[in-house]
Amino acid sequence: MSRIWIDIDVLFSRSSVEICPPSVLRVVLEICQALQVSASTQVGFVRRKGGPQNWVCVDWSDVQDLPAVTRYRAGALHLTGRQVSTTKPSKISEGASFTQTNGVADVLKTQLQVLRAGSGWFGAAARYSLQRWQDNRARRTALSKTAHVPVRRHRASVLSGSSLREVVRPGDLFLALGSTWEREDYPQTVRWLRDVLRVRFGLFVHDLLPVYRQEWFLKNKTSRYKTWHQTILPLVDQVFVDGVDAASEVTTYLAQISRPLLQPIVTVPLGTAPTSTDAHLPVQERGEIGVEGEYVLCVATLEPRKNHELLLRVWRRLLQVMPATTIPKLILVGEVGWLVSDLMQQLENSDWLNGYVQLVSAPSDAQLEHLYRNCLFTVAPSLAGGVSLPVLESLHYGKPCLASHALAGNVSDQGLVKHFDPLNLHDALRVIRNAIEDRHNLKQWAKEIENRFKPVSWRQSVETILRHTV
Repeated sequence: MSRIWIDIDVLFSRSSVEICPPSVLRVVLEICQALQVSASTQVGFVRRKGGPQNWVCVDWSDVQDLPAVTRYRAGALHLTGRQVSTTKPSKISEGASFTQTNGVADVLKTQLQVLRAGSGWFGAAARYSLQRWQDNRARRTALSKTAHVPVRRHRASVLSGSSLREVVRPGDLFLALGSTWEREDYPQTVRWLRDVLRVRFGLFVHDLLPVYRQEWFLKNKTSRYKTWHQTILPLVDQVFVDGVDAASEVTTYLAQISRPLLQPIVTVPLGTAPTSTDAHLPVQERGEIGVEGEYVLCVATLEPRKNHELLLRVWRRLLQVMPATTIPKLILVGEVGWLVSDLMQQLENSDWLNGYVQLVSAPSDAQLEHLYRNCLFTVAPSLAGGVSLPVLESLHYGKPCLASHALAGNVSDQGLVKHFDPLNLHDALRVIRNAIEDRHNLKQWAKEIENRFKPVSWRQSVETILRHTV
């Protein structure tokens, strides 16, 4: 029987974890965990220990305490912004001065002092560098507090620590699930696998946006990304994608470089919710979230293509046309990414729209679930396609979701998501305002989701992979 060897080196490399999009990292972890549970005899995990031909086997139990994994279990929740009272009307005026409320953590006050001590982009950069350091410290502290809790581990595999070249067999599949493009010598690994070991090579392509929409990414990254894929894609025996947009991008790109695939592209349905989430957030942890009152949720890393600036404009307009006491807060969940310094400066200059916008970074799975379950609805204003895990998660937790037209044809939302034009402020405002004001319709929508939505498990995801590999 052939075996699948999963490249999980990204989980061991701090630099790789930092550049890996959270959604991709989530897919890697969920697929690996599901494979370990449902097909442990058919799967092996490997990491790199030196040059491009130096790969060793890793037991999955040795992965459980890596930072890339514990971030979802322990979290390092950090809240940016301030609480706003919804009992009194609030007016936004340029240059107004505000005071921090007691609901903001002391660590946030320290970061605000750092920001105010600087100016412009440098001040913002200093703030978020300090935030990342404090988040990591909080994560380590949280893990140390739970160190006494027994962790169920599988018996170590007899293959653990063995060299890949010693255990691999011709016809096996070496599968890269994501973020391998940072390794410039990866083509050497693939050629060694295929030409010397006679192993097939599979690649999970999440999107090729850095190739087609370079304005949304750092220039040095797009150049390396494009060169890597131009070299690797012709060597791939089996391509996996998570939606029709990614499949189209791969097909178009291969046609451009005149390198057709030998096997049809396989679309893998993604799970609709994290499998590692605790059933319910403990009562003592709920207060740590710090989000009070009604809110709308947007889960996405802050980067240009996610289009958070549209939501800022919508909420600013809502404050002009609706009574302040009727407007829910906008809670952004995600880490601050690249090319968003202008957005962050706008938020800080407006005191986070007088407290109507807050940013939650690095929540645990349990905390994220709590945020989903207690929001009015979710919003996904992305400018680009690709399967949006937050859209699926929103439906999984029974919450209505308003998503951009760019996501309409690429998510298995079963007709339960309403859409708007991500480039049209008036259309987005109309759809979001209607959802806020028509609570009866919102409740009926939620009931329809509860009755009709059919969740997809990550086990179903890996079954698709297994059907096309072993």
